[in-house]
Amino acid sequence: MPRPGLKLTDAECEAITRERDMAKKRNDWKVRNRLCCLLLCHEGKTMSQAAQICEVARSTAAEWLRKYRNAGLKSLVERGAYKGKASQLSDDQKQELRLIIRGGPESVNLDTGVWTAAVVAEVIKKRFRITLSLSQIRRTLRKLGFSVQYPRQKLSKADKEMQKTWIEMNLPQIKKKSRTRMES
Repeated sequence: MPRPGLKLTDAECEAITRERDMAKKRNDWKVRNRLCCLLLCHEGKTMSQAAQICEVARSTAAEWLRKYRNAGLKSLVERGAYKGKASQLSDDQKQELRLIIRGGPESVNLDTGVWTAAVVAEVIKKRFRITLSLSQIRRTLRKLGFSVQYPRQKLSKADKEMQKTWIEMNLPQIKKKSRTRMES
């Protein structure tokens, strides 16, 4: 049966207060909120009252208190990097996908000339029977070393000299007319 409330020694209270103040300075509001909740419980607030003041669920406040009792202050201050959900694609499947992407859409009998996240999603669905969102596809491709490429459009009949003349002569006239209209 969990102990009601929280009785801290003066040293524990000082350590929590010091960590709370450091969290405030570095704008780590999550850690600050956890430590404030502990101090509120120590000051005699019930778990429900402390949770309400800290604007969290009672179960969240109870979890913080449990962590503190079991592992101490470091359990509420130190946080590892969030690793996220494990990939649905195995390492072998990722390597196979890398080879497919390098081979181009034609290698899997697609008539499109470019890879898009939607096209890759269809290939993964057919090949591996796994459905991934477009954002997951993009993250996976980035992790495999691919980046977004945008085609550069080049007009086949473009005359560089005429473009330069237009930019130097016509564009300033258009801008000048536009400014005149705005001022009137």
